[in-house]
Amino acid sequence: MDKPHRHGETLQRDDSFDRLTASRFDVVVVGGGINGAVAALSLSAHGLKVGIVEADDFASGTSQESSNMIWGGFKYLESYDIGLVAGLCRSRNRLAAAYPTQMLEKRFMAVLEQGATFAPWFAALGANAYWGLGRFHTARPRHRNRSTIHRLEPAVATNGIRGGIEYSDYLLADNDSRFVSEMIIGAEKHGAVVANYAKLESAEFAAGTWKLMIRDQVTDSVLESTAQVLVNTAGPEVPVLGSLTGTTTANRLVFSKGVHLTVPQVTDSGRILAFFDDAERLFYILPMGHRSVIGTTDTSVDDPDVAVSDADRAFLLDQVNQRLDLETPLDTADVISERCGVRALVVPPGGSAKRRDWTELSRRHAVEADKRRRVVSVLGGKLSDCLNVGAEVVEAVSDCGLQPMPPVARWFGEASKGERVLALDRAARLDIDREVAALIWRRHGTRMDEVLDLVRGDEDLAQPMSILDPLSKAEVLVMGRHERIVRPGDLLRRRTMLSMLHRHGTVAADSGVRTAVQLLLGIDGLKTMDKESGLVDGAYP
Repeated sequence: MDKPHRHGETLQRDDSFDRLTASRFDVVVVGGGINGAVAALSLSAHGLKVGIVEADDFASGTSQESSNMIWGGFKYLESYDIGLVAGLCRSRNRLAAAYPTQMLEKRFMAVLEQGATFAPWFAALGANAYWGLGRFHTARPRHRNRSTIHRLEPAVATNGIRGGIEYSDYLLADNDSRFVSEMIIGAEKHGAVVANYAKLESAEFAAGTWKLMIRDQVTDSVLESTAQVLVNTAGPEVPVLGSLTGTTTANRLVFSKGVHLTVPQVTDSGRILAFFDDAERLFYILPMGHRSVIGTTDTSVDDPDVAVSDADRAFLLDQVNQRLDLETPLDTADVISERCGVRALVVPPGGSAKRRDWTELSRRHAVEADKRRRVVSVLGGKLSDCLNVGAEVVEAVSDCGLQPMPPVARWFGEASKGERVLALDRAARLDIDREVAALIWRRHGTRMDEVLDLVRGDEDLAQPMSILDPLSKAEVLVMGRHERIVRPGDLLRRRTMLSMLHRHGTVAADSGVRTAVQLLLGIDGLKTMDKESGLVDGAYP
């Protein structure tokens, strides 16, 4: 009997789980954050047969809670770690060059108060050194006096400041989780089998092969798969997965809790404002769409399962209110959305996790290979350094006995400028506004051709579905084909920024959003969204 009609995503999931069972993999990557995504992309591009499984949605853990910054670690100059900063700047430059539409060069305004450790002129010297270590890849830094800061950023309370410096780094144009999702799609294009909401429940190693039992979290069914090598990219849960596979690592993890609050826009300059809080830790006010994001906190915790507390909100709001001259101070009623996660920081063998070492720890990553049991573990890491992680994982699986092949082309990055120009020209012929077309390219890359094919058949599909976001129906249909959207939060939190830029009730009650969710997930998806948002009969109380 033929199966009844189902949404494209359901068919896509069926195919992935069928292939997980039928295939004998060279490598199975466990964990779908940035480390898992870049590992799967790199390994599959190097000719290996790869599967990647994630117990929840891709980038649903630490990789959706970052500040979205791609930077070279300016603050690490304070500890005179020149080598670390130079290496991070090289990684930043390579990433920014490879993803030119997804990463935007942004000016940072670092404000130095009267009690700051360094004088503005000395900080300016450091900024120029940072610029040099970055091979002059960004706009030149500038020393800014108090009156200039007041003119450029009138929201900053300048009475108690000595001056500041302005310099450049990069910010993701969309969000961290979408960037991870794009790497997952890239891995699939290279032949990887990808599955979210797929939890590894048991792993048995015998005769040089891993036998894996994987539970489909949607259907609650269990399947069996095999791999020669396992790659553990479970983020903060690396030790937990290590226990499951009977492996340990020489490096260990400690956790730092970070909180971000989204509030109404406090500056429209596009700059990122940087301040030192009362404990001399950096925090930022970052642009995100038409909002501002305040963060991050930096609190040592023992458990990676964290949530925003009243104390977190009060601390961040107090710190920002002290340093901004707003007509009305921000309070908890102004908080539109919250982000909270842990940074998994690597402590090397024999190393210390004392507070004075926190800054250095925050940028390290480690890739370890257990050659006997054929397990590769990735600890720590950041978005800025992800390409190095991908390359090191390829080396590590080689140490475990696999034979990757050199990729036929660069394994990371956007499509070529020529392909982008052709896509934008085609959009122009379909009377799509240039800025809208650029946004479609940024979101979908070469999948933009699929969007334009739909628009050519029905021009109404190019119209924005909602006043909350310029996302069109054609884009939603293409997202349904490729982006593994299983639950409403996958679309609203990770594939778009809707639930970060707007309150839950506003998002769930919007007719365009409701149409998009129904297109992708049917009536059950709408019911789930309504339940999570507190909607009753389509109205938010």
